[in-house]
Amino acid sequence: MSPDDVQPVDGSHALDVRQQLIAAATVEFSRHGFAGASTRAIAVRAGAHQPQINYHFASKEALWRAVIDDLFLQCSAFLKAEETYEDPVDELREWIVGLMLFSAEHPELGRMIMHEAASYNDRMNWLVDNHARPFVERRDRVWALLKERGVTQDLDDQLAESTLLGAITIPFVLMPHVERMYGPLELNDERLRHHAEGLVRAFLPGLAD
Repeated sequence: MSPDDVQPVDGSHALDVRQQLIAAATVEFSRHGFAGASTRAIAVRAGAHQPQINYHFASKEALWRAVIDDLFLQCSAFLKAEETYEDPVDELREWIVGLMLFSAEHPELGRMIMHEAASYNDRMNWLVDNHARPFVERRDRVWALLKERGVTQDLDDQLAESTLLGAITIPFVLMPHVERMYGPLELNDERLRHHAEGLVRAFLPGLAD
């Protein structure tokens, strides 16, 4: 069976209908984008009836927003609060590790962002204003502290965040491509943390050994 064939989400019967629809929509929106994902396919994948989407969500876009809200909430569980850290190096390191572990487990968020971020549109604006901007502003503050210390790569400040995010997330967003190139990858915790430390060193070459 092709990965794109419509089938119920694993474990959907243990969830309430709303969560079943969000789980199914996560798959459909991440694979096909907002325009390409159909509410019929979402309902079938969720094991629900199409009118149930209209009952739980005001519109297809409201369902899309609920998916984004849900994915960012799950992402936050992998990241510690800002006030946890005294050293910005530790904060960047743990942020890279946390985001990498999340992206390996949930590549759907990066895929949905890529679908929308390729054009100027209202969904992209909503995503940036409600989720991405606060997320990025925290990283910008950490990057500024590290730059003051003189340990960062010489990157343009306004491009550094996107460059770092891409380095962390793109391998997982494009995993079908990566595995076509190299074969199936075993992404265990040890391997991901080792790779994350390599990214820390690449972006902070001024760190002492």
